Amino acid sequence: MLFTGSSQFYKEPADIYDVLVVDEAHRLKGKGAYQYLGENQIEDIIKASKVNVFFIDDFQRIRPEDIGSIDEIKRLAALYDSEVHEYSLAAQFRCSGAEGFLNWVDDALQIRPTANFDGWDQDSFEFKLVDTPNEVYDLIKSKNDQGYKSRMLAGFAWNWTADKEGNRNGEIPDVTIEEHRFAMPWNARSISSTWAIHESGIDQIGCVHTSQGLEFDYVGVIIGNDLKYDSDKMELYSDYDEYKDRMGKRGLKFKNEELTKLIKNIYKIFDVSGYERLLCLLSGSRIDELFMQQSKFKMMCTIDCAK
Repeated sequence: MLFTGSSQFYKEPADIYDVLVVDEAHRLKGKGAYQYLGENQIEDIIKASKVNVFFIDDFQRIRPEDIGSIDEIKRLAALYDSEVHEYSLAAQFRCSGAEGFLNWVDDALQIRPTANFDGWDQDSFEFKLVDTPNEVYDLIKSKNDQGYKSRMLAGFAWNWTADKEGNRNGEIPDVTIEEHRFAMPWNARSISSTWAIHESGIDQIGCVHTSQGLEFDYVGVIIGNDLKYDSDKMELYSDYDEYKDRMGKRGLKFKNEELTKLIKNIYKIFDVSGYERLLCLLSGSRIDELFMQQSKFKMMCTIDCAK
């Protein structure tokens, strides 16, 4: 076995594998998750292998059912008398390796405070705010036509018409922004596993479930009304009704703080998925006010962001 999903190990004998390497370990599930018959996927993996390697980012959990965390791994490792070795990856290729930009994203989305609260070296990675979704699409389409891996992404702030309603191949343009006469479909379910490379993918908008873990040369991101900014409190907050992922908000109607964390993680994933450049449209959520409070960013984006 080389590659497989994480839901099958609940039935494996103890230590049957010498080594299991788990990527995106923050998405591991607990009891009740879709098509999972066990109790805890982290425990399954620890029990089934002599050595387990988890690649994990606590800030990339996106649903309540995601139980993967450093603390949970340590807790279960202790139950099985496992020896834990913890390492931090000091560098990465995403966003051209621009550590300053990655830190700024965390700070701007109020995920964690960093030293890059007021910007980063723009020469290391280019981030641009644009005024309309049509401009985002035109730029992304142009780069895609030039041979760059380029795609549009959006938060789950629009409904997704079901297959049975005639939307198997992305026929219905669910992502609409009326004031800009903009309408595009979500990625077609028929090509959900290949949307990022399929020729039709450029005319469809990807969500976090079809883009997490992938990297593109150029990315255009639409921030919807699921995440908003309170300028009086200077805080980001989620809008339960505007967030359309039913499984993503299950049990969180009265837990806005937890829902906000998950939605901010989604936009972080989008914002760090571009290798060369990120284009961003903020569709009425007032988050531009927050971004423009970053003094260096204000100087970088005077031309593009001036109102």
